[in-house]
Amino acid sequence: MSDTATFALAPLRKAMAAQSAGEAMRGEAVRESAASLDDIYAAEIHRLVGLGTALAGDGAAGEDLAHDAFLQLAERMNRDPGYLHGPAWPLLRTMVVRLALQRRRAWARELRRLARAWQPAPSEGWEPSVTTLDWHTALQSLPPRMRATVVLFYGEDLSTAQTAAALGCSPRTVEIQLRTARQRLSTQMQWDDTEETAP
Repeated sequence: MSDTATFALAPLRKAMAAQSAGEAMRGEAVRESAASLDDIYAAEIHRLVGLGTALAGDGAAGEDLAHDAFLQLAERMNRDPGYLHGPAWPLLRTMVVRLALQRRRAWARELRRLARAWQPAPSEGWEPSVTTLDWHTALQSLPPRMRATVVLFYGEDLSTAQTAAALGCSPRTVEIQLRTARQRLSTQMQWDDTEETAP
């Protein structure tokens, strides 16, 4: 091969070497992110399932929310190994809250569709006894965003500002949601106490 041909191919060889080095570095970053994702999973899964259960009111639904949040995180970290720059918990918590709200909205839409298609006869109505009311039942009676506010503020012990940041609203909105939730929950719990003490 002539010196001219060798000289002309030099930039191409450099580009190919740089590309190979970049692919090797990307492969290493993917392996490191997979290892760190395993560590994050081991450290946070129980806490995340607990949060999901409190939001959904059901253990199986809570597990689904937690695992779906991890799947989203894994997909993002596969696309961009440097995606997670700080602690994983605030991001995972926000993902679970958003997933819970999305599912609740989808469920409400489906119920509205069913209600339009079928209306029960008045005699088929059923009111559960308030003596069976417990904390989870009372929490489930709150709207999804209000329930998320209560769980994050009281269950996760976040400040008003942190709760507002997690839910993407103002601190004043969080305060209003908490006040309304306390009023609703105290009313329900008083009904429960009255029913238990009645002769």
